[in-house]
Amino acid sequence: MIRRATILGVSLLAAAVAAAGDLPVIRHDVQVRFDLPANRVDVTDRLTVPAGVDTLLLNAGVALQSLSRRHPDGSGEQQEPAAAIGETAPPDTAIFRLPVNPGGNPLTAGEEMLVTLAYAARWAESTAGVAFSRENVGREIQATIADEGIYLAASSYWLPLADKALHTYRLKIVTPAGWEPLTQGERTQRLEKDGQLTTVWESDAPSDGLTLIANRYLVTERDFGGVLGATYFLADEPALVETYLERTGAYLEMYRAMIGPYPFTRFTTVENWFPTGYGMPGWTLLGGQVLRLPFIPTTSFGHEIAHNWWGNSIFVDAERGNWCEGLTVYCADYHYKELESPAAAREYRRTLLKDYAAYVRDGRDLPLRDFRERHSGATRAVGYGKSMMVFHMIDEAIGREAFLAALREVARTHLFREASWDDFLAAFASHGARDLTAFGETWLGRAGAPLLRLEAAARDGDRVTVTLTQDAAADGSAWPLRVPVTAATPAGPVTAILEMDGPRAVHAWTAPGATAVQVDPDYHVFRRLHPEEIEPTLSQILGDPAPRFVLPAGPLAGAAAAFAADWVEAGEAVVVDAAADPEGHSRILVNPDGATAQSLLPAPAQLAGGLLYLNGQRIDLATNDAVLAVPAPGRPGAADLLVFCRSGDRLAALAGRLSHYGKYSHLVFPVRGAALKGNWEAAASPLRADLPGKSKER
Repeated sequence: MIRRATILGVSLLAAAVAAAGDLPVIRHDVQVRFDLPANRVDVTDRLTVPAGVDTLLLNAGVALQSLSRRHPDGSGEQQEPAAAIGETAPPDTAIFRLPVNPGGNPLTAGEEMLVTLAYAARWAESTAGVAFSRENVGREIQATIADEGIYLAASSYWLPLADKALHTYRLKIVTPAGWEPLTQGERTQRLEKDGQLTTVWESDAPSDGLTLIANRYLVTERDFGGVLGATYFLADEPALVETYLERTGAYLEMYRAMIGPYPFTRFTTVENWFPTGYGMPGWTLLGGQVLRLPFIPTTSFGHEIAHNWWGNSIFVDAERGNWCEGLTVYCADYHYKELESPAAAREYRRTLLKDYAAYVRDGRDLPLRDFRERHSGATRAVGYGKSMMVFHMIDEAIGREAFLAALREVARTHLFREASWDDFLAAFASHGARDLTAFGETWLGRAGAPLLRLEAAARDGDRVTVTLTQDAAADGSAWPLRVPVTAATPAGPVTAILEMDGPRAVHAWTAPGATAVQVDPDYHVFRRLHPEEIEPTLSQILGDPAPRFVLPAGPLAGAAAAFAADWVEAGEAVVVDAAADPEGHSRILVNPDGATAQSLLPAPAQLAGGLLYLNGQRIDLATNDAVLAVPAPGRPGAADLLVFCRSGDRLAALAGRLSHYGKYSHLVFPVRGAALKGNWEAAASPLRADLPGKSKER
C-alpha cells in the first residue's frame, strides 16, 4: 500500500524544518543496497549540510570508497581512499570525523555544502546473548546483516551524523524480494522486480538519527483518523495483530487529547527477532517474546507510543538533564494506573519509592539534571521513578488542568526542537500561577530525597496539631515540600497540606473526633521510606550489586550455578555457605533445606515437606516454582531470597524472569499457567500516630 501524507501530516511536516529552531538540519538523499550472503551493505549518501555543522561523524568500520564536497561557490575537491572491505565484524566504536569544509572558511548563514559519500561495510554482529529487559541493561547490538534479519541502529553511525544537529531523510532501499524494510517516515514507493524489492522512504520530520530494520515481515495496515497504523510481524497471528492495532488507535486518541496532534503520519509496531524495547519516530521495535506477553499491549506498548511526543518529536536537551523518561512514565505507565483506580495509582507511587530505597544506595544517586539514560537499576529509579514523582508533585501543586495545559504548550512550542527541564518549569509556573524556582533548583539540582519524621501529634477538641521534621540534605539545606497529613475521623479522613521550606514545621487544622494522624499516607511526596514502611521485595535483592548465593549440592548443582551466573549478568557470582557472614549483602538461597527455609519464612508462609502453605494456599513444590523475599536476620529493612525449583531446566532460566517482578514479595510459577504474585504486609509506619487528646465538650 502506497500512502501520501494526510492534510494534518503535511501541515506538521511542512513546518518541521523551521520548527527545528536553533539546531541546523542536514538533508540526506541515501541509496542503500544489501547483500545478505556477504553480510554487506553499500551506501551512497548525498548530504546537504547547512551552516553551523563543521564535522560529520561516520562509523569507522566502513570502507570509505569516495568522498566529494562542493561548496556553494562551485569549488570542490574529490578524494578516493583505497580502502578494502574488512572482515565481518561488529561495528567499531570509533568514528570517522569528516570535516565539512577542510581548509576553507566555515559556511555563513544561508550557505550549504553538498557532501557525497560512498562506502560499504560488512556487519554480522551476533544476536546470541542479547539482553534488554534486565535491571542492568545487558548486551545490545548496533548492526547486523544476515539471513535472520537486518538491523542498523542510528547509534551505530551507519549513516553520517553531526553533534547538535538534526536530520531529514530520503532513502531508496534495495532488499531481496520477500523482505520488507522499515524505517521512520513514510513509504512512498514499493516495487518488486527480478527478485529484488525497492522501496523509498521519506522522513521530513527532523530527528537525531535513523534506524533501519528489514525482515520477512507480514504487513497489516489500518487508518486511524489520518494516521496509518501498521504491524510488521514475523508470524501470521491475526489475533495478535488485532490487539496491537486496536491499542494503537486507542493510544493515539488518548494522547491527542492529552498532549496534542500526533506529530507523524504513521505508527508501526515491528517485531524483532532478538530482545529489544525501542521507540523510534513513528515506530517501535519489540522483541518477539516481549511482544507476546499478555500485559504488554496495555502497559509498555502505550509507553512507546507516548515517546512519539516526548523524545521523538520534542527532543531532550541532554546537557541540562533528561526529563523525557520520567514524563513518559507519567503520561503512560502511571496514567494507566490512575485510570484503573486511586488504589492502583497509590500503589504505583509506593512502588517507585520502594525501588528508590532498594536500588539507590552506596553512592549510586545523582541529581536529575545529571541523568542521561538508564544503564542500571539505580539510574532507572532516579531517571524514571524520581523524575515521574517530580512531575506528579508539580501536578499536585498546580492542579491537573494547569498541568496538562503546560504540557500542551511545551509540545506545541517545541515541536521538533529541544526542550529542557527549565522549559517545562516555566510553563508549569505560568499556567499554575506558582513560583517554582526553589522547587526546580532543589529537586533537579540535588541528589537524594528527604526523610520525614513525625515529631509530635496532639488533639485539643476539634483541633489537631502535628510537628513534622525532615532530615537535612548533604549541604545542610531543607527540601521544599507540600506534605499531605491526614487525620482519621468518624466522618472520614480529613487532609491538610503542610508546607515545609525548612527542617521543621508545625501545622494545625480542624478534624472533629480525630483518632489518629498519618503523614503522606498515599505517597504523594518523593521521599526516603522508613524501613518499617517497606516489606521485603525482590527489588531489594535485585538492587544489591553483589548478593551472596547459597547453592545446593547434588543433581541441581549445575542448574543452580547457571541461575547464579545469569543473575549477576557480568562477573562472578559470590557463592558462600549458609552459615557465612553475608557482610551486609542479601543472600539468595537456592533450594535450601527445610529447617533453614522455615527459620526465615514470615508468618503467612509455612513449609511442610514438599509443600508450601502461602497465605492459606497449598502449593506443591514438585509442580510449582516459588520465590520468596524474606526479612534478613539481624538486618532491619534488608531482605534475603528463597528460591524453590525442582527442575534443572526451569531453574537455569529462572533468574532472567525475575527482574520483571521486582515489586513483589513472593511469586509462584506453575508449570503451566500465570504466575501468582503477592506482597507481605509492611510493619507499622513511624509516620502514623494515635491521638489521645481531649474531646471538645458540647
